Amino acid sequence: MMFAWKKLASAKWEDAWMERLSVIDPTRLAVTSLPGGKSIRIEAYSLTKAEAAKLVKQFGGEVRQLKTDAIIQKAAPRDPIRIRKSLLIVTSANERQVAAKKYPGRKILTVPAAMAFGTGEHATTATCLRYLCDAAGKLSGAPWEMLDLGTGSGILAMAARLLGASKAEAFDFDPHAVRTALWNVKANGITAISVKKLDVLGWIPGRTWDLVTANLFSEVLIRSAGNVSMAVKPGGRLIFSGILRTQERETVEAFRRQRFRIDGITRKGKWVTVLATKNKN
Repeated sequence: MMFAWKKLASAKWEDAWMERLSVIDPTRLAVTSLPGGKSIRIEAYSLTKAEAAKLVKQFGGEVRQLKTDAIIQKAAPRDPIRIRKSLLIVTSANERQVAAKKYPGRKILTVPAAMAFGTGEHATTATCLRYLCDAAGKLSGAPWEMLDLGTGSGILAMAARLLGASKAEAFDFDPHAVRTALWNVKANGITAISVKKLDVLGWIPGRTWDLVTANLFSEVLIRSAGNVSMAVKPGGRLIFSGILRTQERETVEAFRRQRFRIDGITRKGKWVTVLATKNKN
């Protein structure tokens, strides 16, 4: 006998719910944005009676009994997330089949709507993906490699491989995110991606990369700016995000001090994403 749990929450607390529910396998979780963009529906499936009761006790919400032990309810089907004219993000195999017919020729990633950073819908992930498409276009024609710091679901590393990177390395401090990213990489059948646990604050890179993405919190970006800078080749590109508007100036200045030229800044809601190039001199 299996159960499903559901709760409505404010969209601005989505990141906090990701952290609270990180103990649950991401394949059993879904987050759906509701019309208007101010609320989200959080759902967990295939729960035991004890798991469902614990969620209600901790967070409230509603529980229903499933007819079978399969996940018979899934997030509502949605149109694929379109990134430039290069990439599509879908949440299921069915959506993938529909998207392939509707948008022939585009690369497609399947990332379940799970409780981990990087489903493609969050403002930071979406803007990182757009800048990634732009940077990949300028890198085409020669072999290039990518590093993804704060990988979450692994979406940026996977996208980089589809967009032409010969190899991608992905790191995250959260073991749950590492497991999620490994699962997504395998599910998408993408090779030449390594995913490992790493604390960027105590890390000294032993090499450099052509393109680095760092989707981290502002405080972490500021404290690790020197370490991140050492990972970017002279003339290489850096995409950094996870920045609140109130912390934009000090975060951007931290990377300017590391010899980065700011090429673009995108502000979406309360979040900021930056595209930069490391000076050669």
